[in-house]
Amino acid sequence: MTTALVDTGRLGAWLDAQGLEAGHPITVEPLAGGSSNAMFVIERGTAAWVLRRPAQVAVERADAGMLREYQILLALAGSDVPHPAVIGVCEDRSVLGCTFYLMQRVDGAPAVPVPARVDTARGRRAVAEAVVGALARLHDFDWRGGGLAHLGRPDGFHRRQVERWTRQLASYGGRELPGVGEVTAWLQSHRPDEFEPALMHGDYHMLNVLMTFAEPPQVAAIVDWETATIGDPLLDLAGLCESWARVAGSGWPGSSELIESYRQARGLAHVPDLAYYEVLYNFRLAVLLEGIYQRAQRDPTRAAQPGLGEHALFNIRRAATLAANA
Repeated sequence: MTTALVDTGRLGAWLDAQGLEAGHPITVEPLAGGSSNAMFVIERGTAAWVLRRPAQVAVERADAGMLREYQILLALAGSDVPHPAVIGVCEDRSVLGCTFYLMQRVDGAPAVPVPARVDTARGRRAVAEAVVGALARLHDFDWRGGGLAHLGRPDGFHRRQVERWTRQLASYGGRELPGVGEVTAWLQSHRPDEFEPALMHGDYHMLNVLMTFAEPPQVAAIVDWETATIGDPLLDLAGLCESWARVAGSGWPGSSELIESYRQARGLAHVPDLAYYEVLYNFRLAVLLEGIYQRAQRDPTRAAQPGLGEHALFNIRRAATLAANA
């Protein structure tokens, strides 16, 4: 099977050159997942991989983003951070017209919904602790020793946030999001003084972790690394807390319990108030979702995403409400 985004003939030649099940037929099937990039299950011989590449109408500097994701996953090899192992990367645009990488196909399922046998108070708590524990291990990863010092600029991280995301929003050339001015003004006047930089995921929530639901439940892999950088890890924690109630629903540990679990997992004396981080999380998520919504309207290979457009409006309203009530 050849799709509009994967030419099996050219992909097969590249796989042959890498010594990956050389000569065998290839099957390609789209894989549901992130909305900014495209993923496919590639089966050949006895192997199955996941190929990740930019969408046809891609984000700015999408090829560099693919290489960045690959480098992060490669650096995590051998660490206790759950992640899919990478197989190889291709920067030769003559193959698929873009940079892409191949990674291990991980057996697992998103953290919600949980199987019926796990859907108990004890099981939900165990899942929550596994999700928070994986985040803590990510934030404790030695990114300097792992060769990722080039990945971001932690100095001035918060000073750049408003400028970066407002610039990205303006680049879409679409509708205006209501309340952006008020939200960005609040963020600029409430920046944290300092923080301890860490490798942060940037979009850490229960649908971006793949779980195995044995006893005890464990995170098999954190996925969708496109917004990862070296920055303030509390932004990840706030994002997890913000998304938690909407995804998990009632009957799960609340935000205060997640924060305490995180504090204990990292051995922190305390976790500061997350109000600034909650506003920033919702603002940047609104911008990211708006970009996917706008690009989907111009991309013939992807379905329209009106739901993401509504979510973008929800998140910017949420950011404005949090800022007003802080």
